[in-house]
Amino acid sequence: MIGARWTAAVALVTVFWAIPSAAQETPPVNDIRSATRWLNLSGSVRADYFSASRDLDNKEHLAGTSVWLKAAPRLGERAVAVLEGWIRNSSLFDSEATEGKLRQAYVDLTVGPLDLRIGKQLVPWGRVDRINPTDNLTPRDFTLLVPEDDDQRFGTVATKATLEAWGLAVTGIWLPLFEPSKIPIAAEPGVTFREITPSFALARSQWAAKVERIGQSFDWSLSYFDGFDLFPDLGIGRVAVDPGGTPKVEVLLRHHRLRVFGADAATTLGRFGLRGEVAYALTQDLDGRNPEVKNPYVFLVLGIDRTLREHLNLNVQYLFRAVINFRDPESIQDPLQRPVAIEQGIIANQLDRFQHGVSIRVSNKWLNETLEAEVAALYWFTRGDYAIRPKAIYAFTDRIRGTLGADVFRGPPKSFFGRIRDTSTVFAEVKFSF
Repeated sequence: MIGARWTAAVALVTVFWAIPSAAQETPPVNDIRSATRWLNLSGSVRADYFSASRDLDNKEHLAGTSVWLKAAPRLGERAVAVLEGWIRNSSLFDSEATEGKLRQAYVDLTVGPLDLRIGKQLVPWGRVDRINPTDNLTPRDFTLLVPEDDDQRFGTVATKATLEAWGLAVTGIWLPLFEPSKIPIAAEPGVTFREITPSFALARSQWAAKVERIGQSFDWSLSYFDGFDLFPDLGIGRVAVDPGGTPKVEVLLRHHRLRVFGADAATTLGRFGLRGEVAYALTQDLDGRNPEVKNPYVFLVLGIDRTLREHLNLNVQYLFRAVINFRDPESIQDPLQRPVAIEQGIIANQLDRFQHGVSIRVSNKWLNETLEAEVAALYWFTRGDYAIRPKAIYAFTDRIRGTLGADVFRGPPKSFFGRIRDTSTVFAEVKFSF
């Protein structure tokens, strides 16, 4: 397993190896002010409060602070470097709660008609609103206490090449390292968890490609990803019995190969915006016989939005998931395998052969756009679980803004949102940007 420190080190080495000779043309830096100007430094200082943790660890009333920094120095005429990361303490006066993350460390190069990006980078895919079936390249930390979902993203080490020609953008990506998404998993008596990630020899075979048309009345893309699943599959490892006869089970979190064919499109029809995105994923369990590996699936999102007034916007999306070669995990006879398979089905949204859902987001702005608010919700009809997020942001000045919101998750225990009910939280943040 390649740890976060080694990943960051490889990313930085990759960046500096990629800097072309044009960097020698960089003007000399003689003082702090010119150094800051050359670094193109930006960032923010934040103070926040969350009423509950997002890690299913029963922690409550977490007040924290963080510093986010980004530097984007220009290295000559054809190269720009980007370094971005954060350091935060999610529980004041607890030094062990301090952590940091290097989100990005890459160089952008222009080589003739080719745009190259080399290093640790964010690679988000998808055109629909927030729920993107084709977004399989960039990991997230779903336990991170931040008001904005995009801040949960962190980069993956990759080489991305894009060529624009004939009105199309053709992109190829090589991903030599693998970092998984971090998801909340509750501790259980007698159960231990161990995550196994692909070795470097396996991870370096990952790649992706996309052909897209952008900037037209009808935008679209076709994509393909051949790599490892950012989300783990749960399986049973070692099993032992203590002197009292109670079984002790090791649950393995493994990341299997995933091949995803994707497509998305966006256009307008009068005052309506229309968007769609679909992914057809082939897993390592094509016939659905292995309960420790996800089944192949289809995930479709179709959306429509309209701005009703100057700033009032309504977005509605239909969600559909189909599990291919579905086998009900509840029917497994093995008493140790069945609960693990059910948990696996909940995390992967594969408890049912078909799922139908809807997402709605309503947003508006007031007071010369200094106050903006939205309510976003997602409901799965199949099991009746749902998520609701109301959020309001007020700009006190151009640099200072406050956020107040909540995440509410409800549903049966054996459902996607019912499983994370205890991570429901009220949150607030004050952010100073520079």
